[in-house]
Amino acid sequence: MKNRAWIEQVRDELKTDFETEILYYDHWESGTDNMNFEVEGEKLEKICQGEYMIIAKSAGSWLTLKLAAEGKIKPVRMVLVGPAWNWSRNNGFAPEKLAAKVDVPVLFVDKTSDPSISFAQLKQEVDRLNKSNFRLVEMPGDNHNYEDISGLGKIVREFLAK
Repeated sequence: MKNRAWIEQVRDELKTDFETEILYYDHWESGTDNMNFEVEGEKLEKICQGEYMIIAKSAGSWLTLKLAAEGKIKPVRMVLVGPAWNWSRNNGFAPEKLAAKVDVPVLFVDKTSDPSISFAQLKQEVDRLNKSNFRLVEMPGDNHNYEDISGLGKIVREFLAK
């Protein structure tokens, strides 16, 4: 499932509980593989007004963490799905430094054997940060698709209820 279709399904799953808005990345339309972080960051800053929570997946998790760490966006909570920790490190991000600067509640959702980072490895990375505002939830699976939208919706609702 492509990321655009995935986030639209997540929106549909949560729309009875939350008002939602999707940031449509330009590379989804152009068909290129790489996100332009500067352009997408500016777009995200424009839509992030008032009180809001962000759900982001993969590279979008790092766009979100980067802007939050820099104080350019101020979400009240973040849900980061398949956060691709190793990808971020290989693409010029300092994941530990960015994550350490974020003080809002953050839920990391990762699959047991997600090829971008396994749950066990992500847990080690997050545990090293010793951040009481970070939580992790493991979903079964060995891909980066997160196709269990209703299961993800349940996880998000439980996170927000606390």
